[in-house]
Amino acid sequence: MKLKLVKASQGWVWVRQGLLACRQQPLGYIGLLGLSSMASMALMIALQSIGLAIALGLLPSIWLGFMLATRRVLTGQVITPAVLIEPYRADAKVRRELIVLGVLYALAMLGATQLATWLGPDLSVLEDIQAKAQDLGDLVTDPAVQQSMLLDLALTLPVTLLFLHAPALILWARVPVAKALFFSAVAIWRNLGAFVVFGLGWLGVLCALAVAASVLALVLPVPLLVNVITMAASMWLAAGLYGSLYFTVVDCFDPKQPPEDGAQA
Repeated sequence: MKLKLVKASQGWVWVRQGLLACRQQPLGYIGLLGLSSMASMALMIALQSIGLAIALGLLPSIWLGFMLATRRVLTGQVITPAVLIEPYRADAKVRRELIVLGVLYALAMLGATQLATWLGPDLSVLEDIQAKAQDLGDLVTDPAVQQSMLLDLALTLPVTLLFLHAPALILWARVPVAKALFFSAVAIWRNLGAFVVFGLGWLGVLCALAVAASVLALVLPVPLLVNVITMAASMWLAAGLYGSLYFTVVDCFDPKQPPEDGAQA
């Protein structure tokens, strides 16, 4: 396995590649997103705090499922929900490493969010702001809410970046969790410019969606229809974001040809 360095502009290429892949099988990607989201919500509703921890622990495997989905799209195959459990059909060592990775990710994210709660505005203040807000615009423009959101992002984003490539490295390169996290962190750091552009690119896409939704609301006087269209577009973009993760892996690493899904290396 060899680390590859890419130009900062490659970050925008990843955004474009994710959108193009999602355009080929939009229903497949949106179906995966909906299935994983509903499963996570069901866990949180049924098991509350424990469900939240389990849902967080499953996220690295969900990223990997979307990576496998993108690889299937590129080879002309149809996306099926089975890609979400495909990694666990590998050998026992891979399954064990993915479970350990999920546990570590859940602990790291829960620790980061708890730290953000301690350092940020008092929860009673945020609850009072939420109760008095007339709409979403009033809520997100409040300085205390913005401070809380930025603090959450500052503490949780590094955790996500640290774990981003680890699931793929465990499955395709057959490295243990510790090495996978190390290689993932090095890849992010050495290609930081590309990942900054990648993040800004997706932020720009979301801003474009918000502008388009506002314009649509002006020309189409049917709020329900506007909401449906906006929701569908949001899910498509979110699926495209997950789908683009595959390209960040294959452009940052040059391992031997990745084994077939769930096959031995």
